Amino acid sequence: MTMARAALCLPGGADVQWQKWLVVVLAVVLLYLARRILPPFVIAVVIAYVLSPIVDLLALRGLPRRAAAATVFVAFLAPLALAGALLWPVLRDQTRELLGSGPGLIENSLVQATGGQPFAILGTEVTSRSLALRITGSISEALGRPGDAFHAAEQAVEAVVNVLLTVLAVFYFLMDGRRLGAYALRFVPPEQQGHVAVVGPRIHRVLGRFLGGQMLLVALMSAVTFVVLHFVFHLRFALPVAIASGFLEVIPVIGPITAGAIACVVALGQDGVGQALWVALAYLIMRQVEDQFVMPQVVGRVLHLHPLVTIFAVLAGGAIAGVLGMVLAVPATASLKVVLDYAYPQPSIAERSPELIADSAVPAGQLRHRHASAGGDNGG
Repeated sequence: MTMARAALCLPGGADVQWQKWLVVVLAVVLLYLARRILPPFVIAVVIAYVLSPIVDLLALRGLPRRAAAATVFVAFLAPLALAGALLWPVLRDQTRELLGSGPGLIENSLVQATGGQPFAILGTEVTSRSLALRITGSISEALGRPGDAFHAAEQAVEAVVNVLLTVLAVFYFLMDGRRLGAYALRFVPPEQQGHVAVVGPRIHRVLGRFLGGQMLLVALMSAVTFVVLHFVFHLRFALPVAIASGFLEVIPVIGPITAGAIACVVALGQDGVGQALWVALAYLIMRQVEDQFVMPQVVGRVLHLHPLVTIFAVLAGGAIAGVLGMVLAVPATASLKVVLDYAYPQPSIAERSPELIADSAVPAGQLRHRHASAGGDNGG
């Protein structure tokens, strides 16, 4: 009798298993219902996940874990705070100007693209100005009318609270992350904990390499994009566009396209079609350099996901949980693939074609004689 069957035969064993599954299902439902407040915690988990190996290393060298967590936390936060203090005035002014110039940029872009002539959309004749007003109206409605003073103040307070919550959560995850993992292991049946011990490190290796690489790519692409847009193309609003381009890198396929579109719209409204085409070419080159040279070195080939699977995962994540779902779709799919590869391993050559293995053990002369005999029998 296997351990799983023995567990089912214990008095009350089935009830215990059902209770554990019920707790897991209720936790998933609760997280889905509370998905609007999850982004600060998700960001904190990602940051702590990337920094936790350093905390573990310091703890192994004799430093108390609280002190190790505090040291890594300060070392991570101090450069960010310094960069924020230096860049925030410019970023604030350029972002405010970009949002205020949005309708004009869109209208100028449409005029440049259409020559200022009316054109038909689904049989309805529209002008560049009317289409620009519709687009900006849709954006304003999606953002909740950011021009309203009360709404702007509400968004500012919410942003400050989210930043403080993220910072606080990072520290606690660095300090107590292992305890949370050990607590979650209680809900895994004893007979399955051996499998978790095998699959867990594999998922940890994939997620650690992927998330760490993504954080590095965000910083790298933001810096490179700013240099190209500001010093090569002298583009207005280069800093907010570059930072947006860096963060959009975490959304596969859709993110880079959106980033390039934003930069091209700004270039088109500022300097015309020719400049927009050069900016588009620059984004294409940067993307190819990232895919062919940077990504293999920083992230490596750890995901092994088909492009169609990636696109479907991103779209499904967006449909389920919006932007947060799109960001988490790829690492979640990669983790699921690790579990499926472990549960359903690829059959070996011997399992797929045992006749081939048997034939490879037979000398070549005997093998040719066997096939010749088989051919004669078929011919007879």
